[in-house]
Amino acid sequence: MTPPLYVPRAQWGAPPTAAALLPSAGGVKVHWIGGPYTTPDHSQCAGEVRAIRQEHLDDPVQHWVDIAYNLLVCGHGYVFEGRGIGHRSGANGNAQLNVDDYAVCAIVGTNEGNSDALLTGLRDAIDYLQQNGAGGRIQGHRDGYSTDCPGDALENWVHSGAPRPGGGGNGGTGVPPFPGADAFYLGAHGDYVTQLGQALVRKGFGQYYRVGPGPDFSEADRLNCQAFQLAQGWEGTEKGGDADGYPGPETWRRLFS
Repeated sequence: MTPPLYVPRAQWGAPPTAAALLPSAGGVKVHWIGGPYTTPDHSQCAGEVRAIRQEHLDDPVQHWVDIAYNLLVCGHGYVFEGRGIGHRSGANGNAQLNVDDYAVCAIVGTNEGNSDALLTGLRDAIDYLQQNGAGGRIQGHRDGYSTDCPGDALENWVHSGAPRPGGGGNGGTGVPPFPGADAFYLGAHGDYVTQLGQALVRKGFGQYYRVGPGPDFSEADRLNCQAFQLAQGWEGTEKGGDADGYPGPETWRRLFS
């Protein structure tokens, strides 16, 4: 479903993109423009997107064929079509990262806070990409590449599940997006591992922790998760069941419901 405040390329003054096709990706990386910036009246936002595109086309190092982002979101919550759905990003730092994830850019600077309108637009953009080929992983640019982008405030928002203002992520359901089954293995590291552990403790399944949920997926995490899965009535792997302690989408949904 197209975001309610959506601005196609033709409407903001861009020709069809020449970016390479990428029908699916593992997730979405969130960016910002950085530097000092003051959100103008919305009538000037299309001009800002055109200026970003021209800056990218003129870059003598990157040799971008188009604006680098799949989607951009202005401070008023409008989602601008960049390269659009189904195209490879150019913004994530290197060729592999651009294949791994699509890219959404918040048109916000270092001197501005993240308004409810901006966060709503970002969530609309993420949902739109997830409905059109993106997996459940949501990260900041810095999670895959050495950079300050997208700033501390947006990075914290991403790692809290990218919630809508006044509600949860994923359309306000309160369930943070599932980062993917391949995100959980012994030794895996990330805020989503801490989210998992904290949810297990809230549900009363923290008996194997000795220190507490941390950012590294440990045997204690697996055992607690397995205990939760068994409590759902799922059979253990010794009986050919799915209760192996590694969370899948249904485990994740039930933990956060």
